[in-house]
Amino acid sequence: MADEEIPVSGKKLLSILEKKGPLTQKQLIKASAIPARTARYALRRLIELGLIVKRSNLSDMRSVFYFIVNNDN
Repeated sequence: MADEEIPVSGKKLLSILEKKGPLTQKQLIKASAIPARTARYALRRLIELGLIVKRSNLSDMRSVFYFIVNNDN
């Protein structure tokens, strides 16, 4: 995967996830100050590239947490 495939907004979201751990979409948008639509696009691209995954938030099933994919085996 080439770095140019990752949008700038996606790189910012990845950086936040690396520092803060799993977050919801709302938390990521607030922490990054990226417009919601741009953040949703970036998250979708990061999922398509296999860099992050989303998992249900068990305390609030209306939202999901985004996690960085761990490539260590």
